[in-house]
Amino acid sequence: MTKKLVLSVFIFITFIGNLSAETPEILINPSSEEYTRLSSGLSGSNITIVSKEDLKTQYGKNLPQILDTYSGINVRRLYDGVGGTNSSLDIRGFGEASKSNSLILVNGIRLNDIDMSNVNLSNIPIDSIERIEIIRGGSAGTLYGSGAIGGAVNIVTTNDVLQNRGQLSFGTYNRTGADFSLSNQFGEKGVVSLSGSGFSSDTFRNAADYSDENFILNVKNSFDQTKINLDIFSSNREQDLPGPRVKGGAVYNYHFCNRYEDSKTAKHIGGSFASNGDTCNIDQRDDYSNLENERINLGILQEIDSLKKIYLNIGYKKKNNKAFLAANGNTKETANNGDRYLNTTIDGNIYNARYEARNIEEAYTNILSIGLDHAHSFYDSKRHRKEDEPVGQNYDADLKVQSLYFQNTTYLNEIDTSLSFGVRSEESDFGARDEVDRTVSGFTQSYEATDHDTFESSSTNQALNFGIEKKVDKNFSLYGNYSESFRIPNIDERILATTSGSFALKDQESDGIELGIIYSNEFINFNINYFEIDTLNEIQYDQSVNTNLDPIKREGINFDFELQPDNKNKFLASIGYVNAEFTSGTLSMGTGSYEYFGTRYYNNNETYGYLTNTAVDYLGSDGTANQSISLAGRKVPLVSPWTYNLNYIRQLDNNIDLNVSINYTDEKYVSNDQENIEPQIPDYYIVNSTLSSINGPYILSFGVNNMFDEQIYDFAVSSTFHDDAHYGLSNVYPLPGRNLFFNLGYTF
Repeated sequence: MTKKLVLSVFIFITFIGNLSAETPEILINPSSEEYTRLSSGLSGSNITIVSKEDLKTQYGKNLPQILDTYSGINVRRLYDGVGGTNSSLDIRGFGEASKSNSLILVNGIRLNDIDMSNVNLSNIPIDSIERIEIIRGGSAGTLYGSGAIGGAVNIVTTNDVLQNRGQLSFGTYNRTGADFSLSNQFGEKGVVSLSGSGFSSDTFRNAADYSDENFILNVKNSFDQTKINLDIFSSNREQDLPGPRVKGGAVYNYHFCNRYEDSKTAKHIGGSFASNGDTCNIDQRDDYSNLENERINLGILQEIDSLKKIYLNIGYKKKNNKAFLAANGNTKETANNGDRYLNTTIDGNIYNARYEARNIEEAYTNILSIGLDHAHSFYDSKRHRKEDEPVGQNYDADLKVQSLYFQNTTYLNEIDTSLSFGVRSEESDFGARDEVDRTVSGFTQSYEATDHDTFESSSTNQALNFGIEKKVDKNFSLYGNYSESFRIPNIDERILATTSGSFALKDQESDGIELGIIYSNEFINFNINYFEIDTLNEIQYDQSVNTNLDPIKREGINFDFELQPDNKNKFLASIGYVNAEFTSGTLSMGTGSYEYFGTRYYNNNETYGYLTNTAVDYLGSDGTANQSISLAGRKVPLVSPWTYNLNYIRQLDNNIDLNVSINYTDEKYVSNDQENIEPQIPDYYIVNSTLSSINGPYILSFGVNNMFDEQIYDFAVSSTFHDDAHYGLSNVYPLPGRNLFFNLGYTF
């Protein structure tokens, strides 16, 4: 990567050095409140700023649908993704581990937790958003720390007085909802706002009922040179989990009971392990996952003078998740030893401090930020066989993270060039332990519950970025950057890191480069970007056991295009291409074999041998495997090489807008298929449309999602048994067909 970096920078600087700007033009005026893609201080990075005006043109869409409009972002949905819930963002092709490699932040405060849970984007009222900063690539790691290898999305809320507004919504699958925002000014500069929302839906899957309530109280005030912002957030979600459907080959009876081809709407049910049985466990209990979430943040801005500021933030958050997952043999009356009721609490505190100094001269401008971050998270997860039974296993973990970072950007006004450099040093201390009570049913045997050794570790990681941007003329700019980033494993990954009872996983590292071109005039805007990311010790699922995989390389292109020929029509388009593949390493064939119901299974990948006509006796004379599979050149599962989006916005008259979008997602390998031998998830198109009207205080919108009723899914997991009997067998999570919604709002 070092040679490639030097060569890329040399070519880039040589190229721009032979170009001359027609008229020097300052890239950003540091004394202005206008926020541009360069205001973040990450010159040379591929950054998109979604403004409040841009959000208005996407009325009726939820936040994941809006983010899916832009290149480099692929949204994966589970259980219908009602209002954006249970949706995860994959920035630049990280597959199943995407939600751990993409940071979601509100006002620079990270929402990602110590576990692997999704960030519920539906909890953020779109009316409260001032702008969204989409930072692709690892350069965001300098500002925000661990987990920004793919990129970061920072949602910045407004400081203005919100309009008092109420809205009702109705839709297919018995979807009902209501949301409101109330705002009032007190004193000369104080503002208090309250936002809330509630949604419920049966969703299109059986046993997948969903309801969600959330409230946000915000208080802002100013005293001379001091500004205070207080956010109090509370949410409550109840979600039934329908589970997967089974596609492809079928082996056991419970596979035959859950055929995707028979029904896409039924919930997943249990059944016997007999391959020719005729019983399906329709009396099985429903799975569920209920979540309570609370956060409080106090932000203080102290202006030393017009060019020097100090930012402070103190926060506390608590999340409680109660979930039940039934085993195949479970019934409503009788528990099964494989059943699990999880009661997990995560809480913690954060402290952030940042000093910003601006220096404005005629020839140059400099913006310096120095920051300190501190976070301490605590994890307590009690595992039972069922709700009213004793605790069988208890996990305790804590993670303390302390960081110091520096980010500097210099704007050379005379040659219209900006240079940025940033570095972060982050120390993390992690500890984990568990206790297993072997007297509790469901936990008596070692295969029912793995007892982990107490684990403690400390590590120090660095992130850095170097960027350069050159404005060739008033319309045309070139940019490029080099970045290094990292992420530390989360607790869910560590719990499943091994079957031998160790929490140990290595920290993930990455470096990357990107080069881009931006063009903008009165009618057309486009940004085209080439990137490469190399990761080491990437944390992935490997046949249901998390591990550090060998080096992985990603390279691709992001292209965003906007055309507005007149004030009535607007076209938005984005194209994303990513090639994510292993560059070396092997997949172990495992050891031993066993028989189950008269069928011999190997702890290896027998299917690979038969598909490539290289089947051999994998077991040597000592009973151990004697072959392995090379991963070099194989694609990372759950990464679609091509995605694109076309969005047409038409103002039919002064009060009515039409929005039609077409989304394409390419085929991809299923999870757990690093060998790339299983049938792929098919590609698909989705067409959505929305008709909205703002007439005085009234706001109306009507929309159709998946207009052509495509039968699709975007997530599937292959069988852990990689042998001929299980070839083509995978668990899939269907997405809804055609569905409609209607919203009625009133502003007062």
